[in-house]
Amino acid sequence: MKQTYAQILAEADRAVADAAGKLAGDPHRPSFHLMTAANWINDPNGPVYHDGYWHMFFQHNPYIADFGPMGWGHVRSPDLVNWEHCPIAIMPTPGGYDGAGCWSGSVVIHDGAPHMMYSAVADMTLWSINDDIPPSDRQRIPQGYYDEFLLEIDQETQCIATSGDGMLTWDKHPANPVIPAIPAGLDLIGFRDPFLWKEEDGPWQMLLGSGIKGAGGVALLYRSPDLIEWEYLNPLYIGDPAESGINWECPNFLDLGARHMLVVSPHGRPIYWLGAYAGRTFRPAGAARRLDWGDVFYAPNSLRDPDGRWLMWGWVREARPRDQYAAAGWASCLTLPREISLDAVGGLRVKPAAELKQLRGAALFDDAVDLAAGASDSLGGASGDRLEISCQVVAAGCERLRIQFRRTPDGGQLTELVYDFSAGALRLLRDKSTDAAEVAVEPCECRLELSENEALDLTIYLDNSVVEVYANDKLTLTSRIYPTRAEAQGLSIGCDDGSARAQVAIWPMSSIWSDTS
Repeated sequence: MKQTYAQILAEADRAVADAAGKLAGDPHRPSFHLMTAANWINDPNGPVYHDGYWHMFFQHNPYIADFGPMGWGHVRSPDLVNWEHCPIAIMPTPGGYDGAGCWSGSVVIHDGAPHMMYSAVADMTLWSINDDIPPSDRQRIPQGYYDEFLLEIDQETQCIATSGDGMLTWDKHPANPVIPAIPAGLDLIGFRDPFLWKEEDGPWQMLLGSGIKGAGGVALLYRSPDLIEWEYLNPLYIGDPAESGINWECPNFLDLGARHMLVVSPHGRPIYWLGAYAGRTFRPAGAARRLDWGDVFYAPNSLRDPDGRWLMWGWVREARPRDQYAAAGWASCLTLPREISLDAVGGLRVKPAAELKQLRGAALFDDAVDLAAGASDSLGGASGDRLEISCQVVAAGCERLRIQFRRTPDGGQLTELVYDFSAGALRLLRDKSTDAAEVAVEPCECRLELSENEALDLTIYLDNSVVEVYANDKLTLTSRIYPTRAEAQGLSIGCDDGSARAQVAIWPMSSIWSDTS
């Protein structure tokens, strides 16, 4: 007997609940980053605030800890700090317009009711990288993805769903797909990931990520009075392929006041431009810049809260092989919420959301530290694997500052964050972070130039396998580590070739989940 859609949702929720009971005690599983109760998560979708709750949705395969036919998972919070898992919001309808996945998108409040807009994929085609066969002969399957295969997504359309019970259940709209085809006259590479906003009392505006063959990545601009009838307007901006690739995913468009910010994920490191928005087009004020300087950050999504503050989350991918995370029963998480704004000179300012301070326990260390060349300080013996570490270097006469964490007593296993004052470079060194095979341990590095009187100001969040670094409210660096020794809990700080004075504070961080998952 064919399953009803209600049965499909119930089966997916049961699969997650069954898998979640087996995950306790995993030393790599984060506890204060948003994630699924079990199995797979990728792109953050539809962050929204409504009726006293912050809601986050995300791409979710409820059946295995691996990429697959996507539904939307759902969590919510009254305060951005304490979160609960909710029933899965939507799943593919076999044989329908979204039979191969309900992909990324937005949630907005229209006429007082929550509306979800997502990219639907009706079918997929997989073929081997080494196969030289015409598309008509390629194997067509309804779901699945493998590293040894390329993925061709057919029949990408845009759809909506609505909720009448506080976003706990969703109904797919009978008018779906509300955008059934690409704009006439465009030869596109992709067509996905709607990002919606409204300007004062005007119609809804929307961007779709795409690429124009022979031109470059593009954000396509649409408008609608009701989220059902959509009019294609024009390309908001077409990028240079040499700078931003040939196809864009997950466009975001933020009104930061003096400037607008366009963010895209070009099948690689997410990038952004700051610039001017007028006449339905965006004009960057300079070259594209990296949004995060780590190796696991992708597909960010943003919301503007009731106070006008922009918050952004990104997908934190795994940096270990598929067989390892598939066996673990969970894969990936989201970043912490980041406040996005402009600094005094119109540059990007990014910092952790202020609410995260509520997760701090009693300080393990909070004092000034005087550092001599070649010596290190153990920071009062503070240790842990779920920490916030704050370090302001108030006086620096050294070549490099080194902060070590997840360190064994013998120093055989550790991760190190290094700031090179002479080079103006910040580096995360992971070559001694694990004994596990095939885990990414390459360094992550970025430029961080300080003005003449500017102090180095670092905030590091450690959440088992997740490392998030915030530097001088200017940049972030997100990465993963997988220590294999239980005693890899220690901390130290030191400097090379000179001396320094730093103010250091360390707090243990609480779980954001009521069940301490």
